[in-house]
Amino acid sequence: MAGGVGSRFWPESRARRPKQLLDVVTPGVSLIQATLRRTLLFSDIADTLIVTNEVQREELERQLPDLPKTNIISEPMGRNTAPCIALGAKLIEEKNGGDTIMIVLPADHVIRNESEFARLMKLAARLAYDTRSLITVGVHPTRPETGFGYIQLDDEHLPSHEELPQFSEFELRDVFSVKRFAEKPDVDTARRFVESGDFLWNSGMFAWRVDAIEQAMREFTPEIMEEIGTLPKRTSSQFADKLKEVYSTIRGVSIDYAVMEKAPNVYVLRAGALGWSDVGSWDEVYRLSEKDLENNVLIGSHVIARNSRGCLLISRNDQLVITYGMTDTIVINTGDAILVTKRDQAQNVRDVVDYLKRRQMDEYL
Repeated sequence: MAGGVGSRFWPESRARRPKQLLDVVTPGVSLIQATLRRTLLFSDIADTLIVTNEVQREELERQLPDLPKTNIISEPMGRNTAPCIALGAKLIEEKNGGDTIMIVLPADHVIRNESEFARLMKLAARLAYDTRSLITVGVHPTRPETGFGYIQLDDEHLPSHEELPQFSEFELRDVFSVKRFAEKPDVDTARRFVESGDFLWNSGMFAWRVDAIEQAMREFTPEIMEEIGTLPKRTSSQFADKLKEVYSTIRGVSIDYAVMEKAPNVYVLRAGALGWSDVGSWDEVYRLSEKDLENNVLIGSHVIARNSRGCLLISRNDQLVITYGMTDTIVINTGDAILVTKRDQAQNVRDVVDYLKRRQMDEYL
C-alpha cells in the first residue's frame, strides 16, 4: 500500500514525492525501495502489486525499474485501506485464484531485522492458509506511543499445538487470539497499555487467503465488495474508466475498523525483534538516526549545531543552517520551505499541511 501523502513529513513530503518515496532513514534508499527488497525474501517480484495513485506513479516506476509496470495499480483517489485491499484481492484472485495467500504491507515502514521479518511472514502465510484466518502482526511496544493503534492479546484463548499440530510449539509461542483492537490512545492510556503487558502496537501488516478476506469483507463491508465486484478484468480497456467511477462513490474506511475489529477469526503474530518503526514523524527519524556527542542528528553538508542538544537538522541545499542554544528542535530546509518545530510537536506537522491547503498555497504541497 503506497498511496499515502505523508503529511507529517512536510516540507520534504509533497504530493508527487511523499514519505514512502524519500530516503529519510537510509541515504540513497527510499522507504518503498527497502520494502520491496524485503518482500523478495519470501516472494517473487512478479507477484508483488503496489497500489498507489496516479500522481506518484511516475516516480514509483523510476525508483523500482525491475517491477513490471503492470504491477503498479493507480487509485483515482485515496479511499483508505479497505477499498485498496479489496481492489488488490480482486486482482490477485483474477491472476492466481482465491486460495492464494495475500500479504499486505505498508510501503513506508522501517524493519531492521529482515531475516526475522521473513520468518514471521512465512509463518503468517502458513497460518493463514491452514486456518483460513485473518492474520495481523503486532509489535512489542517499547514506549507509551500515542501515534499507534494497539492490539490486546487474548491470553484465555491461545492456539495450541494440539489444535494446530502442523505448527511447532516454538512457532505458536508468538501466535495469539485477539481480545480487542484499540484506537490511538492518549498518553496515560498508552502508558497503561504498555504496563499491562498484554497490548501490542498495531503494525498495519496482514496476511490472509484471498477468499478469506473477501468473505469477511462481504459480511462486514458488502457495499465495498459490491462496487469492487463491478470492475471488469484488469486487461479490459474499460478498467481505468470504471475504476474512476467506482472510486467516486465507494466508502473510504480503514481495514481495521471495517473488518479486523469485527471478524471472529483473527490471529495476531507477536513480533518482538523486528527493529520495526512506522517512521511516523520527524521525531521518529531522529530516534532512528545516528547521533553525535551532543545527541544531534545532522543531515546535509551545510548544517551546524552550536550549543544545541537533541536536535534534528536537515538541509537539502547549500544554504547554511545553524542552530544556537536550541534543545530538542527540528529544522528541515528544502530550499523552498523551512520547518522549525519542537520534537515533541512533530506528530502535529500535518496541521501545517492543512493550513496550507486552506490558504490554497498549493505550490508548497
